Amino acid sequence: MKRLFVSDLDGTLLNGNAEVSEKTAQIINQVIGKGIDFTISTARTPATALKIIEPLHLNLPVMMMNGVLVYDMKSKRYLKKETMDETVVMVLLGLIKTKGLNCFLYALDQGEFVAYYDSVESTSLNYFRNEWIMKYNKKFAEVDDLSLIAGNDIIYCMLREPKQQLEGLYRELSVVNGVKADFYQDVYNEEYYMLEIYSDKASKKEALDYLRKEGHYDSVIAFGDNLNDKALLEGSDYFYAVSNAHPEIQNMAHSIIPSNEEDGVARFIEQMVKQTGEME
Repeated sequence: MKRLFVSDLDGTLLNGNAEVSEKTAQIINQVIGKGIDFTISTARTPATALKIIEPLHLNLPVMMMNGVLVYDMKSKRYLKKETMDETVVMVLLGLIKTKGLNCFLYALDQGEFVAYYDSVESTSLNYFRNEWIMKYNKKFAEVDDLSLIAGNDIIYCMLREPKQQLEGLYRELSVVNGVKADFYQDVYNEEYYMLEIYSDKASKKEALDYLRKEGHYDSVIAFGDNLNDKALLEGSDYFYAVSNAHPEIQNMAHSIIPSNEEDGVARFIEQMVKQTGEME
């Protein structure tokens, strides 16, 4: 039986400092070296995800931005991407503007990942931009009006504000054709919620289905912690939640494993493959 292990990053594989711990890297690299198939599925963009996972010797495609992108670690190219139609982007921008909110629009410009914005009035987004530039050298581009780049292969829209400021917009998105949305608490700052909007053709499940088919996997074992991992759960055969996971995700999981601060995912995989003799 050909088996694939898939882990979410933030709050699951990464510790509270948004890093791969030395112990997790050691174990994951050891099991990969033994021929175990392991990859990641994350809401993060390529600019941050690829830097964070550098300690891992990943050789399989990785899923990013909640399944919008599938990136091949070997050829360094995108195998799959889902864009939003220009008219859909214009509808989104109209809704966001009427709510008095700001957002980032993400696009792949000739293979280069760019986050566009037309205002930094939002304290939360301004902080987010500055931190991501300093930590990950992420590329941001200011434009006069986001509607001017609505046709530039937009793949993602992101807002980050206190929950009450985003709830109304999230509800209205349910009637917008062509998009999906994830709405959940920021793992690193409980004051804020993340609202991530993308093509209705994309999700962690769709990306996982793609990898399962391409890799001819008989079984997928996945790990997660937050509400945007529901689709990852749906696409896997067995799903385990770390003990720090959102209560709803814990209730949906097959079982609970130790937390991200305890290298729970790595130690669980290590134990499982030892039991099957694959580490010998």
